[in-house]
This record gives sequence, C-alpha cells and structure tokens, in this order.
Amino acid sequence: MVLVGVGHDVPTAVAAAELARDAGAEMLMVHQPVHPYVSHDDWTDYHRAIADAVPELGVVPYVRDPQLSAESLATLGEACPNVIGVKYAVPDTARFAAFARDAGLDRFVWIAGLAELYAVPYFAVGATGFTSGLVNVAPSVSLGMLDALRAGDYPAAMKTWEQIRPFEELRAARQSADNVTVVKEALASLGLCRREVRAPSRVLPEDRRAEIAELVAGWSV
Repeated sequence: MVLVGVGHDVPTAVAAAELARDAGAEMLMVHQPVHPYVSHDDWTDYHRAIADAVPELGVVPYVRDPQLSAESLATLGEACPNVIGVKYAVPDTARFAAFARDAGLDRFVWIAGLAELYAVPYFAVGATGFTSGLVNVAPSVSLGMLDALRAGDYPAAMKTWEQIRPFEELRAARQSADNVTVVKEALASLGLCRREVRAPSRVLPEDRRAEIAELVAGWSV
C-alpha cells in the first residue's frame, strides 16, 4: 500500500492529493499545517477540504501541535469517513493517551509518529503502529520491535529499544536537526546511497559518521 504525504496551502495539497490518486496511491498523510497561525476550526476545515477532494483515498492527519484539541479531530472524523488514522507526533505519552480517547480510540488507527523511542509507551496506551526511519536501514530490528509490541511483550520490545536508543537519540538531538541526515548517513555506510542532503540540512562531521557506521555494524545488517 502506498501512502503519499501532502501539505502546504489547500490548492497545493489538493493538487498533490489528486496527482497521488491518479498515480495509484491508496492513502494520504496530510502534514501539520506550516502556517504560524492555525485555529482549531481552520485546522478541521483545512483537512476536510483535502479529504473531500479525494473521498476514495484514506487520509491520515499528521499531528505535531500539542494545542490541537481532540474535539477538532473528532469533528473532522464525523465529517469525513475517509479520515481513518492519525500520525501522532507530540512527545507526551499522557497527552496522547487522553487525546486518542477523547477523539475516538476506536474511530481512528493511531500511529506513534516519533519512531521507536516512543513506540513502547504509545503502544501501551493505544497506538497500534509506529513510524520508523531505522526500518530503511535495519528492517529486521524495527520489525522485531513491532512483533514484540503486537504480542504485548514489552520486555522484549525494550531490549530492542535499548539497542537502537543511541541511533534514535542522534536523530532527535537539537530538535531533530539531523533527523533525516542520520538515516541517510546510515544508508551511506552500507553503500546504498550518497550522504549529501538538501539545505538547510547538513552532512554530518566525520566523527559522527564513524559513530553511526559502528552502530549499523553492530546490528549485523
């Protein structure tokens, strides 16, 4: 199944959504609106405009705003049956637990949107999946955590958590400044791509690159 990310202003997002649909995508992820002034009502209207434009596609809002109300999401879900899941990326487990229950724990599929570091506590309070950059580098490691979480084996999941913690902390450092760069560097260490990244991201310094290569080697990829 292909899920395509869309965003920016409504016309741009709708055009991208329609292009994704025509290319065969089955789902969309709508990025958190980037405008500095976002009201809760307008958040709902923004997502509704996109979802209504492609009713045949499943739509997943990407929630990064801790001020967004669960009522806003519930209202969107009532208006748009094709809004079926949420990528929740606010680093606050208690807030996520309350938000999911207030918006509709069983109405939406809840995805822990902060990768493996938050997957274990978010699963404990209602998530059923998690996003991952690591899965591009060491899929067996990420899938092992997913299998453990689905089985309710939290000690096993935490063993994986401890194994990948240094990698994920590098991605999360300095407000995730090197989030994508660290993943790309890991892939470069395996000879799968170039390490160069688009500005304003940066190529990592040599000592950090060596650290990532050592982590990857330890996973027996």
